[in-house]
Amino acid sequence: MPNKIHWLNFGLIVAVVAAVGCGGGSSSLGSAPGPAVLTLYNSNVDFGDVAVGNTSTLGVTLANTGGSLLTVQQNSISGAGFATSGIGSGVNLLPGQYVTLAVSFDPSGTGKSSGAVSLTTTASTAPVNVPLSGNGIVASHWATFNWLASASPAVGYNVYLRSASGSSWVRLNSSPVTATTYTDWDVQSGQSYLYAVTAVSPGNLESPFSNATQATIPSP
Repeated sequence: MPNKIHWLNFGLIVAVVAAVGCGGGSSSLGSAPGPAVLTLYNSNVDFGDVAVGNTSTLGVTLANTGGSLLTVQQNSISGAGFATSGIGSGVNLLPGQYVTLAVSFDPSGTGKSSGAVSLTTTASTAPVNVPLSGNGIVASHWATFNWLASASPAVGYNVYLRSASGSSWVRLNSSPVTATTYTDWDVQSGQSYLYAVTAVSPGNLESPFSNATQATIPSP
């Protein structure tokens, strides 16, 4: 039988500094002269391994770092198991504003999937393409955990892993996790791991690490 290891509450995430603004609102700094500039904080979205029948969601933050109104519209999405929300037929971003494109992956079978999201913006005549990838697997063990939301504005969270005997942290997600929960499908039986989380601000700044939590995976 598969073994699901579940932990609750990492503890409060340290407040994120230098938030840029909030989606849909007005920039407190006002407009500056100059053209609209699209800043894409995540150039690709790789979900890694996701168990068949489950869904993982990551966020891509798009910000207007220029001085004029920016319009962003989603043209298309390709690839088996991928879906998006957050932009749709179009959003308008004033200078200093941002929007998060939520991308989900729900594999219906094992194997690798690839695709792309195509966006058009008034900042460029060329479309913006965000490559997507993921791998459907059958998992015998997994670790699911969650944490308290950041007290400051955050577009998502980064999840870090290291072995219980190691000293180096490795980030598990390619783009910020939009929820306050995460499942690691790549744990090995009999191994012990430490997990920690950081919050990501709208300006793509990371908070310090949360407190870590340890997971010991059963054998076999």
